[in-house]
Amino acid sequence: MIWWVLVLTVLTILSYLADTGVWTLLQDIRVPLLNASLLSVLLLLCTLGILIRMLYMRSRGEKERLRSMVHRLEQKP
Repeated sequence: MIWWVLVLTVLTILSYLADTGVWTLLQDIRVPLLNASLLSVLLLLCTLGILIRMLYMRSRGEKERLRSMVHRLEQKP
């Protein structure tokens, strides 16, 4: 999870530099179907990766909590 956040931070900084005109390398490369810059697509993918990972870990945590509750209830006479 920390890697996703670090990559997103770097991409956000690069996006800011591209918006100010300091760094235009990835801003000039366009993705044909989306009509967006490669930097914008990378930001979107990284953000989606973090969101999916968070939702997966949340459901996994709920499943573990339910398993422990079932185990506790099965132990009671």
